Amino acid sequence: MTKKQKKKFMTQTFKLKRGQISFEKDRIIISDYAKFDKYSRLITNIFLFVLGVTNIRRFYLEGNQKLYYLWIILLVLILLISTITISKSAKSVILFKEIKSTQFRQRLNSNYLDIKLKNNRLRRISQIENIEELEEYILKHILAG
Repeated sequence: MTKKQKKKFMTQTFKLKRGQISFEKDRIIISDYAKFDKYSRLITNIFLFVLGVTNIRRFYLEGNQKLYYLWIILLVLILLISTITISKSAKSVILFKEIKSTQFRQRLNSNYLDIKLKNNRLRRISQIENIEELEEYILKHILAG
């Protein structure tokens, strides 16, 4: 950004259903429940992992092969979901120089803004109230500059 653009730059805020996203001159400030969601998902996965290990042991000792293999498959899925959850970012302050790319997505009735960071983590912002206005702002001010 040039000096003239820095002087004119004002903080722009967009509402989320559970929070807000603000754009300042060199950073994005996100206030949502991403950290809570991430850590509650991880705690649930740890609980399910412990339950899975105990059930695998129990069904192995009982000789019930079908439930034994079912729990092994479930355990692999739990580990996969945990790995994906750990690889996502829950940062609330993102500097523009950390951003690798941005992409807007829509699944069913939900809109997402995916911010890929330079450390290959993904910061997903969901439940955006006015997605068109946010997309226009990012294209005009962030990606153009």
